[in-house]
Amino acid sequence: MSFTQKSSIQVTHGDAAWTLSHGEAMSLPIGPGRRELRVLEGRVWLTQRGALSLPAEDVWLSAGDTLEVDDGAQLVVEAWPAARFQLLVPPSACAARTERRVSRLPSFGLRLAGA
Repeated sequence: MSFTQKSSIQVTHGDAAWTLSHGEAMSLPIGPGRRELRVLEGRVWLTQRGALSLPAEDVWLSAGDTLEVDDGAQLVVEAWPAARFQLLVPPSACAARTERRVSRLPSFGLRLAGA
């Protein structure tokens, strides 16, 4: 496994995806907040750092697979053979902020009715 922190690993801005070439791997610290790792193309081998009481966990993900990742997790993601993936903040992780923001917005319908 080759470990890479730069090289050809790129984020494509159109869909905010990470791209890993054949055999490339990257360390991916997570947080704050829960995330979802979604594989768009290819296949990844993901290792989540363990602890003395809980060993490291290995997971294989293919295109279309999604994995929930807890706040503070430490991952190593490797492409097999190449892959594109996204690291997303799920709506449920933002629920309190979304509710607060929506409640402060003026009602669009009331504005139109009064015009």
